[in-house]
Amino acid sequence: MNRRSANVTILFIVACVFGCTYPADQPVSSKGNTSTSSTANSTMLSIKAIEGAPQATEPLVSQFERANQCQLPEDYRKFLLENNGGFPSSDCVTFQEDGKATASNVFCFHGVGDLPPWASIQWHIDTFSGRLPEDTLPIAHDSCGNLWLLNIGSQNSGTVVFWDHGTYDNFDETDFEAWPKVAVSFTELVSKLHDYQPLPEEEELLSRYALVQQAIEGMAQRSPDFDKYTAVDAAWHCDFTEEGKIQMQLVNYIPHAAVTHTDGYSRLRAAKGLIDEGPPRLP
Repeated sequence: MNRRSANVTILFIVACVFGCTYPADQPVSSKGNTSTSSTANSTMLSIKAIEGAPQATEPLVSQFERANQCQLPEDYRKFLLENNGGFPSSDCVTFQEDGKATASNVFCFHGVGDLPPWASIQWHIDTFSGRLPEDTLPIAHDSCGNLWLLNIGSQNSGTVVFWDHGTYDNFDETDFEAWPKVAVSFTELVSKLHDYQPLPEEEELLSRYALVQQAIEGMAQRSPDFDKYTAVDAAWHCDFTEEGKIQMQLVNYIPHAAVTHTDGYSRLRAAKGLIDEGPPRLP
């Protein structure tokens, strides 16, 4: 089959793998408080707290910096001290990828200290060791398990890029310059968060945000109480089949991030002629 001429259709399949314990009729919710904070330039951000997250005190943040031999940009450090991660109310980020506008979400900002792995900066550092560009921190993930990386080095300090964990193995994923630049600072990333609006470009290539949004709407038709926070420890697993269909599966985040991700979205981009198809990239 010629993937480049495939007619793309949407097929919503919600499945649980690797011990997933939250079927659609037994939702798991996060009941964290909602707070409003500001970054260094007073950009306001409404945040839903991670349930059970510790207060990020000065000693705790300093301990994290020492353990990772880094100095956090001041605006991001301030954010951690005020929130220590969380779920932003306006979560959509629009950016350029492969020469086209696309969109994904900041589902959860990660934090420091004793947190669930899916919300921990340190867990992501350890899990993706050897795969992330040098001098970057995984400060957040989207609903598909891709990462938002903050540069803490001397050359690109503060710059935020979008890192796709399911790309083809035809370029160096540790090359910081290979990834779409989203913002020149954490403050700018926050300022770019907005409510989702469909993009005209999605007529040719559905963005990750659009795929997740349609999957959530499909689930909500089956279970009215279902929303994007129903399973905070889950991720949407994207696959693009030989038949030209997109399958979205709700899976446990931890194994998905570590070992079970697919290159479905890359195959979709290749089918549209935006990138060259290549060998699968394994963790």
